[in-house]
Order: sequence, then C-alpha cells, then structure tokens
Amino acid sequence: MARGNGDARSAHSAHLVSGQRLAAQAEALCRRVAPDVATGPFYVVLRSDLPPEYQGGDGGALALTSRHLDLMLRPTLERQRRWRGRGPAILLDPAEIAAGAARRPRPTRTRVFLPVAMGVVLHELAHIIDAGPRDDAEPDRDLVEFGRLILAADLTGAAPPTNGPGADVPWRGHEAPFIRIAMHLAYRAQAFGADVRPDDVFHAADYGLSATRHYHAALGDEPEGRAGVDFATIVTAAPPAAFTDLWRSDVEHWHAANPPDTDVHQSLALGGR
Repeated sequence: MARGNGDARSAHSAHLVSGQRLAAQAEALCRRVAPDVATGPFYVVLRSDLPPEYQGGDGGALALTSRHLDLMLRPTLERQRRWRGRGPAILLDPAEIAAGAARRPRPTRTRVFLPVAMGVVLHELAHIIDAGPRDDAEPDRDLVEFGRLILAADLTGAAPPTNGPGADVPWRGHEAPFIRIAMHLAYRAQAFGADVRPDDVFHAADYGLSATRHYHAALGDEPEGRAGVDFATIVTAAPPAAFTDLWRSDVEHWHAANPPDTDVHQSLALGGR
C-alpha cells in the first residue's frame, strides 16, 4: 500500500485529470511496463466511485491492492460496465494525492499530481507482481464480504496501518523482491516517456530503509539490461550482490534499533530471492 499523510481531502483532483481519463491512463501504463502481468482484465478504480461506506475518514491510502480486490470492487465495476472477469485490481485515491499536491507551490501542483498518481499505481503493480501468479478460482463469498469490511476500515482509518509510517514494522510487505520490481517498473515507465522517478514508485526512507537512490544504484544496469524480459524470469534470477547486501544491512540496522521480531528473520531470507 502506498500511504500519504495529507490532512483534509481536496476537490482539486477534479480540475487536474478527469476520473475516467486517469483510470484509463493508469491501466495503459501498467499494460506497457508489465505486459506479461497486466494482460486480460486489469482494473484501476477510483475511491470516489465506491459506495458511501468506503468514503469519509482519513486512512491516508493513496492506493492499494489485494489478491481479491477485483471481487470486492466488482459491484462498482459492473455499475460502470467495466467488469470483464477476474483480474488484478488497484484502488486509487486521486483526492488524497491532490491533497498532498495542494501543499506544493501553485505552479507545480498540476505537474506534481500526475507523476505521483502514476508512481503510486506502479507501486501497487509491484505488489501484484511480487505476490506471484494469481489463482482466480472463486473464493468463498464470506471471504469477499469480510475483505470488503477490512477495505472500508483501512480506507476510513478505522484500522491501524500494517506497513509504512506508523506501523510496527514499516517495511513489512516491501522487502527486497518488491523494491527490485519497483525499480524495474520505474525504469520502464521512464523509458516509455512517463514522468515518474524511482522515488515516486517507492520512497524507501518512509519505510525505515536507506534512500531509494541507494537501492536504484545497487541494481546497476539490471533494469536496462532486462527491460524486455518478463517479470517471472526477473524475479527468479538472483539480484546483484550489492542490492542484497544493502537490503540485509538495512534490516540488520533496523533490527538493532528495535525489539526482535520474527518478521525480520523471514525478510532477511527474502532478501536473497
């Protein structure tokens, strides 16, 4: 999940990019940078299009995804006549993004909005890729309904954050494999002309890690050299040693400054993926 720390919601996003255009732009970018993943049905849905129970409060989420999010959002997608069957889904909150952009100097607000919006979409796409191949078998209906309750609690701030600023383990769910994917997506987006920086996709310092530029540098020319390679191949190959060393060092430093947690040891193992 990509989180923001904005205050009140802002209607400013309505003057930046229309909702339909923004969703279509985001979906198109995902299909370009990860054609092996964003195939078939692939959905970007705006929070403002959801029912009232998902509105209000301030969960601070700029965007999010989960394994069965497409089914949770299916009523909205059917109402919009966009449902085409099971597929990855991303929920995007332009108002929360615009609230952050509104704190920038006026001449830069519009310029900032789109890079941030596309960056957080790619952040969620990295989660989708990191989660591995999908099993689109229909889950129990009660599981989907429970997922909708959790989603509402998360969006409205009724549930505490499980990762990122304010969480017990800020980098949970954003381990080395995720960061590697995020850097590849940022490179591909730039190569296709999108105004997206690695920091827009993953701001590592917010998760208690070294600056994003260090992770980007530790990958060397891997993103360029594998720009035409499918992600299933990339994630199964060993990353550069410098990248793995940086991740291990970051987690060990975090461990030294915080009480022991089994998640740390599990994530150290993930660093070698």
